[in-house]
Amino acid sequence: MLQWRSPAPACGHHGCWHGWAEPWATAPNLVTAARTLLCVVLAAAGALAQSPALLVAGLLAYWVGDVADGALARRLGQETRRGAALDVVTDRVCSLAFWVPWAVLHPAAQGPVALYVVEFVVVDGVLSLLWLAWPLLSCNYVDRVHPLVHRLNWWPPAKVVNTAGVVVLVVLWPQPALAVAFVAVMIAVKAVSLVLLVRALPAPGPGCAAVAPDRAAPRVAVP
Repeated sequence: MLQWRSPAPACGHHGCWHGWAEPWATAPNLVTAARTLLCVVLAAAGALAQSPALLVAGLLAYWVGDVADGALARRLGQETRRGAALDVVTDRVCSLAFWVPWAVLHPAAQGPVALYVVEFVVVDGVLSLLWLAWPLLSCNYVDRVHPLVHRLNWWPPAKVVNTAGVVVLVVLWPQPALAVAFVAVMIAVKAVSLVLLVRALPAPGPGCAAVAPDRAAPRVAVP
């Protein structure tokens, strides 16, 4: 299984999925599992010891592992829908493992953290799994369906801002009011993105997910 590679899509668009079977036991999925376990263990230890340093170590394990599993999947040609969905779910597990005890130890952060949990776990959680409606390998290829939604959510600079912004305003430079405003903007962006993707449905079955140029405008138009 560790030697398995994603087949080349017949349509020629990297990121499209044509219905092939996928294994669970790929190297990237094992990294995802390992970084999730390490993050949860460090966060639990931090919560029990009331140690912000251990909590931050868990957060770093999550971030480093999240970058590593994606890079490894691309490097080995082992990008899978199963792996991408697993990544989305474990990201929320790691995020909750860090933020819940952090808010307990830092009462001033509880408002921004509660709002962020709604944004990341609920709104962005649904958005980050909606790509499964299309024959795509992961959310990284949503540009095949809706370029604007992809740029706002999964373009690398956007991912950095979305992930690091709240950490800067809550952990590194605590600014509760600014953090609430930042997360509110994020919720608005995610909500609009979710509406735009829902409006692009219905999606095709396994095959090419790319929207033809002559059909792109009606599918993404906003009244």
